[in-house]
Amino acid sequence: MNDLLQDYSDYLYNQDKSEQTVKAYMADLRSFSRWFQHTTGESLDPESITPMEIIDYRNAMLDWGKKPSTINRSLISISSFCQWAQQNDLILNNPAEGIRSVAEEPLAPRALERKEQLGLLRAVRKSGNLRDLAIITMLLHTGVRVSELCNFRVSDISLSRNSNTIAVREGKGTKRRNIPLNSTAIGVLKDYLKSFDSDGQTTLITGPNPEKGRFLFYGQKRMPLTDRGVRYIIQKYAYIAKIKHISPHVFRHTCAKNLIDAGQSIDKVSKILGHSNVNTTAVYTMPTERDLYMIMESISWE
Repeated sequence: MNDLLQDYSDYLYNQDKSEQTVKAYMADLRSFSRWFQHTTGESLDPESITPMEIIDYRNAMLDWGKKPSTINRSLISISSFCQWAQQNDLILNNPAEGIRSVAEEPLAPRALERKEQLGLLRAVRKSGNLRDLAIITMLLHTGVRVSELCNFRVSDISLSRNSNTIAVREGKGTKRRNIPLNSTAIGVLKDYLKSFDSDGQTTLITGPNPEKGRFLFYGQKRMPLTDRGVRYIIQKYAYIAKIKHISPHVFRHTCAKNLIDAGQSIDKVSKILGHSNVNTTAVYTMPTERDLYMIMESISWE
């Protein structure tokens, strides 16, 4: 069986699967092989695998408290192995075909908790870098995609007594939209834009200026900031603030959840995020793992 698993591993690599994917598939198969041998007293062999063994293994993983995502990945790994065995005439049919996966309880996407948001902002403010503070603030308070952030021009900002907005030139699906700016975003943007000019005036956003067409954020060598550059900035301050598993899209999720938690309606949040369907926005009304923990903690006797 070890030789067979090695042949299958070589096949996966030949299919240009990533190192991480191959390791995950093989780990799943070895776990299944150990269970199979312990349960049946026989070594795992493709001809010995029946749908009943796979169903029993799925139920065993449920009893062990494995997450649905982990169980479903294992089922995919087993099915892929059986499919390979079928293609190589080792078995006639794939015994994993038609085996139902475990239903996953939908949860809201990962969002930064309030404590994490404040910790991240403290780290940026401590650096004194106005550009980085503006970037983090805009991500948190507008919910824009990282590509939209990188494409902002100074002329996209409109500050007046009646309207304070920033225009997304080409959102997903080349859709243009205007995002209202709250007082926090306005204050940070004004400070950042003042640093553009030595006269300390915000002429770049209030009057005619040939430089109004320039990008809002620049990286190294005065080139427009890139997706990669934004990710580097985020990771730098996340490391200082000791926050794990963070990406530009987590900020978008955070902004959406902040709005939902503040009582804003789904249709309004959907408009701000640039979603074409409110059902896409509805995911942010679902509880996070942290929400469920707090719910259960509310009835704790300790």
